[in-house]
Amino acid sequence: MTYELPAAKGPVRDVALQGGYLIGFSVQALFGLFTAILRRRLSLHETVTQTLFIGRVSTGPSLLLMIPIGVFIAVSVGELAGRIGAGGYSGAVVAFIIVGQAAALVCALMMAGVAGSAICTDLGSRKIREEIDAMEVMGIDVIERLVAPRLVAAVIVSLALCSMVTFGGVIACYLYHIYVQHLPAGTFMATFSQYGRSSDFVMALVKAAIFGLASTLVATFKGLHAKGGPRGVADAVNEAVVIAFALVFIVNTVLSALYTVIVPAVGEF
Repeated sequence: MTYELPAAKGPVRDVALQGGYLIGFSVQALFGLFTAILRRRLSLHETVTQTLFIGRVSTGPSLLLMIPIGVFIAVSVGELAGRIGAGGYSGAVVAFIIVGQAAALVCALMMAGVAGSAICTDLGSRKIREEIDAMEVMGIDVIERLVAPRLVAAVIVSLALCSMVTFGGVIACYLYHIYVQHLPAGTFMATFSQYGRSSDFVMALVKAAIFGLASTLVATFKGLHAKGGPRGVADAVNEAVVIAFALVFIVNTVLSALYTVIVPAVGEF
């Protein structure tokens, strides 16, 4: 397989061309991943290496981003709730916003912006140095050797990040509720346990895994199809981040709509 895109004639055709090739590449990559797992040909060393690498570059920024978001949510909601005499329901708001939406989106932004850019840069650099072409000449399956381990690593790191980010956001709101608003901890925990559901957290994990998988597919696609030297790699990274961001928000909208239809809200039957 040659990782080269044909020249597009016009912006509309370029978008259609890129979208079509991205869908075809995603199907091929997922099929190659499942084949490698079933045949036990998935590189364990490469998977572990990529997992540690993605986790190292994404964990710190994710926590540093989620803690201020958690405090901002607590401040905004706490001030409004205090004015209407509903300060004790801050735990319910935290359960709905952080566990249900914010945690998975923060993971998605980190996977697309931090991990995705690193993956795209790595593969793009290999592409312009003709390492990808050399691997194909030697008969090495690039999908199986380079793409599949990164997909597995992205899913693993996304699940771990979502758990840590959820915990960090809830703790930040909890501490603000107690030490800034001077409200009892029991009211926070009571409303949090009343309106928070395990299905919300499971859905957040599913979202995070899908977001990480989608971002990595875009990053590997753009990296393997980079051309034009170092500037081409930089352009590929920028395009990968933008496409991944847009794709994440579209997928999040679809999954959130499906979740509200399948799982009724608290109090509904």
